[in-house]
Amino acid sequence: MSTLKRIFKQNTHNSFFKALAGLGRSLNRLYENRNHDIYSNGEITVLKKIATMKPTLIIDGGANVGDYSVMANQIMPDCTIYAFEPVEATFQHLLSNTENLQNVVPIKKGLFKENCELSINLFASNEHSSIYDIEGLPQSPNQKQKIELVRGDDFMRNQNIASVDFLKLDVEGAEYDALLGFETAIKNGAIKAVQFEYGYINISTKKLLIDYYTFFEANGYVLGKVFPKIVEFRKYHFKYEDFIGPNFIAVKKTETELIKMLSNR
Repeated sequence: MSTLKRIFKQNTHNSFFKALAGLGRSLNRLYENRNHDIYSNGEITVLKKIATMKPTLIIDGGANVGDYSVMANQIMPDCTIYAFEPVEATFQHLLSNTENLQNVVPIKKGLFKENCELSINLFASNEHSSIYDIEGLPQSPNQKQKIELVRGDDFMRNQNIASVDFLKLDVEGAEYDALLGFETAIKNGAIKAVQFEYGYINISTKKLLIDYYTFFEANGYVLGKVFPKIVEFRKYHFKYEDFIGPNFIAVKKTETELIKMLSNR
């Protein structure tokens, strides 16, 4: 290392570079789409592109009060949408918001790797209910509630569902657990595409992006990150282990038309 470069590096930890680093982090979060607003982060774009493939069945894992299911129904009114929400009060909101939507089917259960009952942490808002103890939130859970959880493979078998066009998972840290519940369907290629959340919550759950890549690639899927206008399909790299989130998509390699469509603006 040259003397000049060494002197420069020794003097970078000051107020000027601190401000510059903060700006850089903000720009990186913006560029990497740290955005949970379904109307601007690319989730609508994904649904509109999937709609051109004439899907017949979608599973909305972690439906909350139903915003995503309602939006999907507006875009694909003939598609059946199973909306999973295990928290009683939130489920009642979901029922109210979807009561006039014939093709949205609310299910008062959560998706998990096994059929069981667990306690879930509840917050003042509906947004962060999780079976995991999440670090770093601005508020703490105010109560717990028992919820019923089901394996996706068992649900598909009990409902005589042979295939799923799109599985969306937003289950506050339990995404990987939910995937394991659909393991047989995924191994058999019965699920064409899966959207899942990855972000700061994964620090608490200890599930890294590489775990998702390893799981999906072993089962014949390619992975991409959702951006406002495209899905950027890319190989795993350590630099993507940034916990910025929010959404990634795994698509069966054989679904070449869908992959191409999602990749294009």
